[in-house]
This record gives sequence, C-alpha cells and structure tokens, in this order.
Amino acid sequence: MFDEFKRWFFSRSIRFKIIGAYLVSIALIGMVGYSYYVLVNIRSINREAEIYKARLINSQKDTVRSIVNIAIDGIEKYYESFKKGEYSEDVAKRKAIEFVNSIRYNVGKNISNYDYVWINTLDGIMILDPPKPSLNGKSVWDFKDKNGVYVFREMARIIKAQGGGFVSYCWPKLGEDSKVCYPKISYVGYFYPWRWVVGSGFYLDDIDRVVKDYKIRKEKDMLITTLNSVLMGAGITVIAAVVFMIIVSTITSHLRRMGELSKKLVEEEISPELKLPYKGSDELGVLVENFNRFVDESYKLLLFKKTIEDDLDVNAVYKRIFDLIKDEFGIKQFNIFEVNNSKNAMKQISVYGDEKMMCKQDMLIDCTLCRAARTAKEVNSFLEKEVCLSFLYSKEKNHICLPLMVGGSVGSVVQLVFDDKEKNDELCTKVKRLKVFLKEAAPVIEAKRLLSQLKESTMRDPLTGLYNRRFLDEFAQTFAAGVKRRNTNAGILMCDIDFFKQVNDVYGHNVGDEVLKGVVKAITKSIRESDLAIRFGGEEFLILLNDVDDEMALDVAERIRSEVERTEIVVQGNILKKTLSIGVSIFPEDSKNLWQCIKFSDVAMYKAKQSGRNRVVRFEPSMWTEENY
Repeated sequence: MFDEFKRWFFSRSIRFKIIGAYLVSIALIGMVGYSYYVLVNIRSINREAEIYKARLINSQKDTVRSIVNIAIDGIEKYYESFKKGEYSEDVAKRKAIEFVNSIRYNVGKNISNYDYVWINTLDGIMILDPPKPSLNGKSVWDFKDKNGVYVFREMARIIKAQGGGFVSYCWPKLGEDSKVCYPKISYVGYFYPWRWVVGSGFYLDDIDRVVKDYKIRKEKDMLITTLNSVLMGAGITVIAAVVFMIIVSTITSHLRRMGELSKKLVEEEISPELKLPYKGSDELGVLVENFNRFVDESYKLLLFKKTIEDDLDVNAVYKRIFDLIKDEFGIKQFNIFEVNNSKNAMKQISVYGDEKMMCKQDMLIDCTLCRAARTAKEVNSFLEKEVCLSFLYSKEKNHICLPLMVGGSVGSVVQLVFDDKEKNDELCTKVKRLKVFLKEAAPVIEAKRLLSQLKESTMRDPLTGLYNRRFLDEFAQTFAAGVKRRNTNAGILMCDIDFFKQVNDVYGHNVGDEVLKGVVKAITKSIRESDLAIRFGGEEFLILLNDVDDEMALDVAERIRSEVERTEIVVQGNILKKTLSIGVSIFPEDSKNLWQCIKFSDVAMYKAKQSGRNRVVRFEPSMWTEENY
C-alpha cells in the first residue's frame, strides 16, 4: 500500500506536491508551535512569579526596616529630650512607648487587622506588644514557635551579632486562631541607650496569596491570547493557501524553464555540486542571486548583533566595531569617538591607520565643533570639500563621519578617512553596508550605557554624590580581601555630624541638605583619592582609609574633624558651622571581621559624643561589652 501511495504521490504535479507539503507543514508547525508556546509561557510565568515574589519580599523588607527605623528615630527624639533635661527618663520612655504604640500600617478592611511595632528588652522583657498588652512587662525569653525557634532569643542574637537585621520564625495572625502559626519575617533594630529591641514584620503567606493571584491573571491572559491566535492563524492559513497556490503556479512555469536550462548546464559540464544550478539573468535568476547575497549579509549582521549583545560592556562593543571596520570592510584609516552630551565633550575611543588625531584637539572639549555630533547627520567630504572645518587634512584626504544615534542624540561618531582619489563604487557599497551594521550597534550601545549608568546610580547617594550602603554591602568583601592580601591595615572612621537634627528643626531640611554637602566637601578634601567616603546613614559617614597605621588613621581623623570645624557653610545669608564626632578602629588589628570593625568605630563614635562631641576617639576593647552591645 505504501508503494502504491508513493507512486501516486510522485506522479502528481509539482504544484500539488508543494501545496500538500505546505498544508501538512502548516498543520505540524501549528501543533508544535502552539504546544511550545504554551509550555514556554508557563515556564515564563513561573519564572516571572518567582521574580515578582522576590521583589514583593524585598519591598516588604524595605517597608518594615523603614518602619522600625522611624520608630527608633522617634525613640531617639525622646531620649534626646531626656538628655537635655526636658523630661525625666521615665516620662521620656513613656512618651517613646506611646509614640511607637501609635504606629499602624497596612490596616485591612477589618480595623483589628494591622501591622504594628513592638518593643522588648535585650534579655526578653516585653515593653510594648500593641495587640497583646497583657504581655507588657512579662518575660518572653522562652517563647518559641512550632518549629522550636526561640523567637526573642534569636532577635537578641541578631542584635548582638550585627546590631540589627531580619529574623525568620512563625507567629499567629491578628483576628485568627492563635494556635495557627504562620511563617513570618521581621526586622529588629536596637536602641542602645535603653537596651530596647524594636521590631516589626510581615507574613509570607500574604505574599504567596498575592503571587498566586498574579499567576492566575497571567495564565488567563495566555489562554485568551492562545485561543485568539489559533483562530486568527486558521483564517490566515486558508487565505495564505489560496495565495500560495497562485504563487506556486507562477513559479512552476519558471521551473519548467529552469529544467531546460539545467539540462544545458549539465551538457556544459557545470559542477552538480553547485548549491543553486540556475545561473540565468532573468527575474528568477536575479532573485536567486540577490536572495543568496541577502541571506549571507543578513547572517553576518545577525551574528554581529548577537555577539555585541552578549558582550560585557560598551567598550567591548567598540572593540567589535573596530575589528569589523578593519577586518570585514578593510578600511585602512578610521577613528571612533564617544560623545558625552551632558559635558558637551567627546573622547577618542579607537584610532587605526595613523596615531595622530585627524581633527582639532578642541573638539574633544567642545563636541559642537564636530559637525556630525552637532547636526546628527552624515558628513561626507567626497560630496563637499572642507565640509567640516575641524578636519585638519582636507587638502590631501577625504573623510566620512557617521553619527550613531543613542537615546535621541548622537552617542558616538565613526570617522572614516580615505585618500583623495579613493572614491569608487566599491567604497560606496562598503560605507552603505557599514551604516547598516552601525545602525544595529547603536541600540546595543545605548542599552549597555544605560545599564552601566543605572548600576552606578544605585551605588551613589544622590544628594552628596558619595557611595551608599548598597555599595558598601557589595564592596566590603573585596575591600577586606585586598587589605589582607597586601598584609596592611585599614582605618575605619565613623563620623557623625553633631546636633544635626537642630539644623533641620530650626532651618528646615533644605538647609540641612546644604550642610550635608558642605560637610562632605570638607571630608573629601581631607582624604586621599585611594580612600573611600560612604554615606552610612542620615548624617553618618564611613571613611575607609587604605594602608594606614594607628597614628596615620588618627591624624586623618583629626584632619577631617578640624577641616569640618573650620568650614563655613553659607545658606540663606546665614553662616553655619558644624562639628564631627569621629570613632576610629583599625582593620584587621581590632577584628578580622570588617563589619565588626565598622561596629567598633560606631561604638567609639558614640563614646566621642558622650565625651562632649567634636572629638576623635580611638576604639578600645573596654568600650565593647557583651552586656551593652
């Protein structure tokens, strides 16, 4: 039976075979394609859900950490009032507890369901439990969840180890069966003067519920899209089959002519290994030739784009462009410039064929002198001599400058330099082809630039321009490893502006911001380029001094303190002066753990404040006691 079908099939016309193959292929491709689409989208939805969940958890962590910090700031306010003698300590504590007790957030439809902040002592005495005031004053040290975790002991351990952080355990929800324990993540901070542990948290099952709803919406959208595309695909297939039949009928007439020509080619002993035996000059022959050239060029372009997309950074992309111009296009002299529009400047990235710059040097500090950068248009001296006045060799050479548009403006300029009589059709073809490659490279350059700028912006404090805590978290391990590898010491300076809150209270936060900038300017003026200044908190700054001993670290700290004390900050016609309290520790002399040394310098800084402020205090082991920290 199979042999009979085969004889029948091969006895049919080419048109029948092509149409049959087309319909079968469409059916198979549709089945495989939609199956693959559904599977890929399900995996994609699951990946997106995991990413979404991680973002929600990080967002909630940021929220509870902010809430706890707000609570600690409020406690600090009443503590300062106590220190100033405005309240007795008992009254200050009571007011601080009332303030923390008033904090409510994420209030649900049922007013009894809310997130809150609690306070307990480091040794487990509950100071404030908003939903269960009956626990206030009682010991919760031995409370443990169903997994056997001693919740408040774990919080105390985190406080002692790193001064605060996140704790995972399970805990009942408000308004529900108190015997049911839900996974929970809380952030705890520590207020040292009163030995208070301050915390708040969120439940993971609430996150899971949101993520589940997210997946259901995505899967519903995918199903609707799939059904619509199936219906649309079926309609398009029918229409395409009719059109395809017409096209095939036209092509088969040419195939008959190709059969006659192929016989002639065989008689002339043309190699049968030729991929496309038809060498005619008619429309079909031109189509075959141009199509082959198009495929070849498209493959090179696709390979180039995929390669630069996978490159590490924009400098690697420029290296690819350099190799492309030199090797693929064989251009003997060229330059690549990068334009910095924010600084109105440009720099020479690559040069080939002649080490000297072909344009005026002033162009590097004023990019408007470059005609291509200024006009965002191609500059071609073959068409108009001396078209750009910044080109220095217009009498003996010609140049073509191609601007690369990045984010709506010129991001780079590729300058091609040729001898005066070098223009020909081949050169014009090369330039046209190169412009296609550069057009594909431009969005890749833009994306890699933006990615680099985004990463840099997340590591910088927008107000002061200093590195922030996120940078420290990522850089700390590298910094510590470098110090140990060089077998040297590093100075750790914790600086805090004295009475900074008074500036905000009296003059407002705008003036406070100017004071911060003035202090930062004095700090950076007093340290080396190899040292690092980091905005550690609101008015706290961490200085990492490379390769110093005790004496050098203390000298730098004193220099910073003195410079800040002398600095006059003029704001709104007023001259303000501020002072710093600075704590100093030495890594790894004081501890082999960098974060521990940072904590030591923080302790020393608080000692400086307690000793009268505006001074430098070197950390001593006696300042650190397990009972207090």
